[in-house]
Amino acid sequence: MSDEDGVVTVITVPGEIGVTPDLRRVALTKWGADFSAIGVCNLQAGSVEVLRAGKKAALRMPALSPDGETIAFVAQPVDPRLQGLSSLYLAPVSGGEVRRIGARATYDAPSFSSDGERILVFAGDEPWGSVQPVEISLNSGAERVIWSGAFNGVHKAAYDPGGEGYWVGGLGPAASLAEATSWASIDYDTKHGSPRVFRILREGEAPRPFSVNPDGPGFLVGVTQDEVVIETAAMGAGSRALLVNRKGEVRRLWLSPRGDDLPSGWVVSADAKRIVAARLLVDAMGQSLGKYELTVFETGPDENGRVLSRALSSDLRATFHDLNLS
Repeated sequence: MSDEDGVVTVITVPGEIGVTPDLRRVALTKWGADFSAIGVCNLQAGSVEVLRAGKKAALRMPALSPDGETIAFVAQPVDPRLQGLSSLYLAPVSGGEVRRIGARATYDAPSFSSDGERILVFAGDEPWGSVQPVEISLNSGAERVIWSGAFNGVHKAAYDPGGEGYWVGGLGPAASLAEATSWASIDYDTKHGSPRVFRILREGEAPRPFSVNPDGPGFLVGVTQDEVVIETAAMGAGSRALLVNRKGEVRRLWLSPRGDDLPSGWVVSADAKRIVAARLLVDAMGQSLGKYELTVFETGPDENGRVLSRALSSDLRATFHDLNLS
């Protein structure tokens, strides 16, 4: 996203897409040496709210509240002396006062509850250290640990839409913060496949592996009403996007033998009927045009056996808001 001449170019980092359950609003991130921002695209109105933080911090891991009016994100300092630190913030999508929440040294992968009153996030006490799944009340600011153990690395957290526990994707788990970064835990995790998808059914209970893909690691993308969204990748087996129900039955969305034709980021609606994907545009020679296109796909074929898709307009009316992260 750039504000040169009033033009907004939508860029996304793989896996870092925040959405409302109905996919009407999509949040994408961009950062560089002198620019960092989150663009919240209103796909119905054809507009985008651009939240800018300047060059002091990289904005990452956006999460939208169910009504699409509030965004949570992680801000990492660009200053190399502060590498490994990340703070958690809340901000109105339409601009306004920014609120820092939580008191830990680092946060990762925030996710809103269905009522928009709580955030599930990973939190740690040391830069680059292991993290625990915690829940923060947005009304009181109180933080409570969901499970006393820890993960060595994470990439996604989500509430179960049915209200039955939590879903996490990451490296591990281990019984404690110290054990998560021990050589024994890392070696075991490497040998048995990682990252993986886990479910914590109730507070205080150890995570249970949900799906171990025989062809390679499984990345948690999200959770729909009835299925868990997973992306897998393995040498020789290609990349797959899968919907896995609670019984372990798999519905494949796509298979890429090489992985080079996959979107650079994608999400599935809460009803599992639609996908929004961000794809890098290239010219006839295969050279990047430096732009991404948002496309909506239906997850199932129509009566003629076709998977329907619709490219969204790239001409989004942009409104810019500066973020004060001090």
